[in-house]
Amino acid sequence: MSKKALSLALCLGLLAASLGAQSSLVVSAASSLTDVLNGLKAEAEKASGLPIQFNFGGSGSLRKQIEEGAPVDLFFSAAAEDMDKLDKAGLLAPRTRLDLLANSVVLVADSGQKPVSRIEELQPLLQGAKVFALGNPDSVPAGRYGVQALRSLGLYPLVEDRLVLGNNVREVLQFVQTGSAPYGIVFLTDALSIKSGSPITVVYRFPASSLASPVVYPIAVVGASKSQAAAARLIAFLQGKLAQDAFAAAGFTKP
Repeated sequence: MSKKALSLALCLGLLAASLGAQSSLVVSAASSLTDVLNGLKAEAEKASGLPIQFNFGGSGSLRKQIEEGAPVDLFFSAAAEDMDKLDKAGLLAPRTRLDLLANSVVLVADSGQKPVSRIEELQPLLQGAKVFALGNPDSVPAGRYGVQALRSLGLYPLVEDRLVLGNNVREVLQFVQTGSAPYGIVFLTDALSIKSGSPITVVYRFPASSLASPVVYPIAVVGASKSQAAAARLIAFLQGKLAQDAFAAAGFTKP
C-alpha cells in the first residue's frame, strides 16, 4: 500500500471511529447503579434516542477519566465530592446537575453473623476480624463514607491496619461473599442486590449522623459531550416514574 493510500485509510479509520463515538451515549456511572441501569437500558435508549454505553466503576476513577478527556456524555456519581471537583473545574454542562438518589452505608458479613443494633456490639466483632474489606477511599465513595462512619464512632483504629481495599463497591461485596474477608462496608442497595440464599447479611446500618455528608447520587451532563440534548433526555427519563420505581425497588431513596 502506498503512503498516500495508507494515509487515506488511517484518516477514514479515524473518521469512522469518531462517527461511531458520536452515535452512542456514553454514561459513566457508579458501580452500585449497575443492576438498575442495565435493567432500564432498553427504555433509556428509547427515551434518549441513542444507543447507550455504560461505563461502571468507582466514582473517583470515573471522575479522573473525565478530567483526562475521556469521551463521556453523562456522569452519574455515588458521591457529591467527585461531581463537585468536575463542577469546579468547569467540566460540566451548565444547569444540568441534580441530586437524583440517596443511599445508606451498611456493614455486611456472612449469613452466620446476627445483626446488631448498638455500637458497643460492633467493637468485639471488628476486634476479632483478621481482615476488613473496604472500597479504596481514594476512588470509591462507599469506602470514603465507611471511613467517615468508623472514625465518627471511634471504631476505625480497630480495622485501620487490617484493611483489604476494593476497586469498587461490588468488589468489596465479593470479598465478603467469597469469605476472603469476614466483614465489609458497602451501600445498602448493594447488599440488597444479593440473591436470596447467598451467604451474606446486613449486620449494621450506620446512622446518617455518623457521616460528614448525606449519601447522595448527583448526575450531570459532561460539558465536552457532543450529545448533550440526548444526555438531558436521559436525565429526564431517570427522573420519571418508571425509573424511579426501579430505583426504589432496589433500595434507593430520594435525597
